Amino acid sequence: MSTASTADRLRRSAFATVGFLGLALLSACSSDAPILNAVGSYSDVAVLTDLELFNPIAFQLKKVLEVDPGYGLRPEKMLKVDIFDMSKKKRARVYKNVIVLGYRRGRDPASKEIRRRLGGQGMKVLPSRGLFFSVKKDIYAGNQNVLFLAGEDRNAMQSAVLQDGAALRGQIEVRNRERVLEYLISQGRDVDGERQLREQAGFRLTIPYGYRLNGVKTSRDGTMGMAEVVANRPTRSVVVFWKDMDPADWDPEDEEGLLRLRRQWGVFLDETLQEDFGLRWELEVFRGEEWPKLQGMYRTGDYGGPFQTVFLMDIESRRLYGINWLCYFPGNDKHSFMREARAVAETFVPRP
Repeated sequence: MSTASTADRLRRSAFATVGFLGLALLSACSSDAPILNAVGSYSDVAVLTDLELFNPIAFQLKKVLEVDPGYGLRPEKMLKVDIFDMSKKKRARVYKNVIVLGYRRGRDPASKEIRRRLGGQGMKVLPSRGLFFSVKKDIYAGNQNVLFLAGEDRNAMQSAVLQDGAALRGQIEVRNRERVLEYLISQGRDVDGERQLREQAGFRLTIPYGYRLNGVKTSRDGTMGMAEVVANRPTRSVVVFWKDMDPADWDPEDEEGLLRLRRQWGVFLDETLQEDFGLRWELEVFRGEEWPKLQGMYRTGDYGGPFQTVFLMDIESRRLYGINWLCYFPGNDKHSFMREARAVAETFVPRP
């Protein structure tokens, strides 16, 4: 075979390869191909729908997702929602959270998108029984949470959105915390600090990149203690308090008793609770179980901000724990940092 014919074949092969790559690139740029990664904040949510049909429901959904988490006098939004018609799908699909809203059996573009993406997968019913949902990851982009939301009747769907708002926020926030923690851990961990917690405090807590162990303290009689893990710029921390207790004495409905104990624990931090701003009690799912949670404002010297404390009884270690997370960031939105601190707090394991 001549050198010239071999060169011609190589050139033709190269042109074919370039042509194939060009087609692949064009395909990757098509409206349905995943992009490299979702962008923006974990607080950002895109609602993607047919606005001619679902405009009122979409804006009702925006209202229930953008509630104020209640971190002080300055109002802020838990989530920040942008609404897109299906014709603007390219813009919506880059968000870290996407909600596709439509009918279960509709013929509009949003409803067809739901059925196409689920591919026959069933949907679960929300508490109102007027909305159905299914969750998938990384449909339009990497590191993305996609919630498919559908119903049968527009009036019923609009009413259901009001009833199911807390459940929808909860799903998005759980997934947000998971992704935040995954990112932090991917950057590294303070294994020495984690070892100190196991040895000196008797429990486990992941200390991810950007956080450090700020100290372990115990009372003189050794029956109470605390350990703090902190990050700066802005300041946010996770504080694990504990008190030795007979599990028979644990009463999760004794809010006054738990509040007295929370005040005692605050002495470890030279902290007082700003009760004039109000305190709020609610049940919170933490580590897979419901526990009482106290939310309010703290003050330490010239500093202060929001805190949340979950009270958790561990029968095996005979300890009542207070898992506390807080933030100091005056004049600014705090929810993204409270979310991050809670993600760290949820790595707590009550035994070494």
